[in-house]
Amino acid sequence: MKKLILLGFAFASFSLMGQEKEASKTHVKIETSGIDSFISYASIAAANISGGLDHASRYAGQLYTGFKLDFEKILGWKGTRGKVSMINRHGAGLSNEVGSVFEPLNIVGGQSTFLYDLSIEKDFGDQFSLKAGRTTSVDDFMVSKLYFYALNNTVNGVIRALLLDGNTTTFPFATWGSRLKFKPNSKHQIQLGVYQLSKTVFDETLHGLDFAFRSSDDLSVFFQYDWFGKMADHKTRVYIGANQVFGSLANFDSIETSDYFFRLYGHMDIDLTDNLTSFLTMAYSPHGEVAKLPFQSSFGINWKGPIKSRTEDRMLFFATIGTFSDEWQTLQDNDLSSEIVLELGYRFQITNYFVLQPALQYDIRPGGMSTIDNAVIPGLWIEANF
Repeated sequence: MKKLILLGFAFASFSLMGQEKEASKTHVKIETSGIDSFISYASIAAANISGGLDHASRYAGQLYTGFKLDFEKILGWKGTRGKVSMINRHGAGLSNEVGSVFEPLNIVGGQSTFLYDLSIEKDFGDQFSLKAGRTTSVDDFMVSKLYFYALNNTVNGVIRALLLDGNTTTFPFATWGSRLKFKPNSKHQIQLGVYQLSKTVFDETLHGLDFAFRSSDDLSVFFQYDWFGKMADHKTRVYIGANQVFGSLANFDSIETSDYFFRLYGHMDIDLTDNLTSFLTMAYSPHGEVAKLPFQSSFGINWKGPIKSRTEDRMLFFATIGTFSDEWQTLQDNDLSSEIVLELGYRFQITNYFVLQPALQYDIRPGGMSTIDNAVIPGLWIEANF
């Protein structure tokens, strides 16, 4: 049944897209202007210089490249676009040395080469759009552009508690999925997503090339509502969402399983001034037998142009708290406190294509262990985009 739902969603997507092709164009001419290539390279170097379990330094890098396809220009398919991309990740992280559940280097996870995007999206008028193919839920759900400035992975890419559940995927672990978006006007948006969750989705050795459907696959469903407006005359975005997983989910005890899993999440950001934005996130699940962090909340400040002569630079601050489930604490045979991660950084926009971002992280009670000293982690992020 799960496979039929997912396949049906995808089939409807591709069928409707094909019907929009203009019948009069019997001879299709490929237009180079409809193919937009992109390439990005990012690297982070960081060191645990105090506290944690071990003092060490690490480096990680990521190459992300591909093509954005405008099928209206290429094939005459009105309002249709696609994307094909690949990722290579290399290097290692510091979470084991720090003892943290959060990784200080956000581009760690899946240190291999992957096929990522292989998707197509079609607009139906001004209000509906449908996407299907190889993708991840984080491309459309539980995400904000404000998250991507953090060196730590507490929120960079996704509200991290949702990924720690193992019940959703993010960059670079693509899976089969479909997303329907309805935006009736500029203030409201509703999205529904259905994604395959296979037992092999996080297997780095498969390089994102396992396209199979199996009876053992789980089904991950997302629903999210976004509101764009003003509060006290300040530009504001709010989203609330839910993730429901159906299948056979392994509990922490490795003996029992759960048939379903549910998590709520939310976000609010507000422009305090033209250049100063703050945000707050929360995520909660009642299923502590599956969720390592049933509760996580993050707060951030993004200040653009703190120095008048450098209008594209940013001053950044992030604070995250994560609370461990009773079931996870029992498995660790230890009473765990909440883990708190603070990060302060400055992003130098050297050119339109090149960024330097030094940052300092302070991890309080890594892994929730009061016996581990707080960790001090300076780091440097370098990024180039073309």
